[in-house]
Amino acid sequence: MRIYKFSSSTLNSGQDMPPMGGFAPIQYKRNLPIRGPRGSILLIGVAFVSAYGFYKYIQGVYEQRELKRENVWSRIHLIPLLQAEADRDLYRRKHAIRQVENKIMKDVQGWNAEQHIYNTQTDITPTYSFILE
Repeated sequence: MRIYKFSSSTLNSGQDMPPMGGFAPIQYKRNLPIRGPRGSILLIGVAFVSAYGFYKYIQGVYEQRELKRENVWSRIHLIPLLQAEADRDLYRRKHAIRQVENKIMKDVQGWNAEQHIYNTQTDITPTYSFILE
């Protein structure tokens, strides 16, 4: 195993010198890039976006109100048609019930299906559903 000893007298290299014309100047001033817009610009932007959002929200409220109003008026205008349909259905059911009652009670003397069962002259609508077989 050999041990090499180096000393300045044994090396034949020249001294390190600066390049011709010198080194480039060292930049010692701060060079920080701009990180974005100023705070005031951001605040103005947030204000505009918020104002636009509130504007669209209010427009949606007006639209929902108009749709509800339209829905209410459409129901108001449909009530007579729906009531007429319900009246026709009630008449059909009562007529079918009277037919079945006449058929069942045909052998009973003095039975009148048209006579009111209750002691009143007003027509009482049945509060239960009839299922005819």
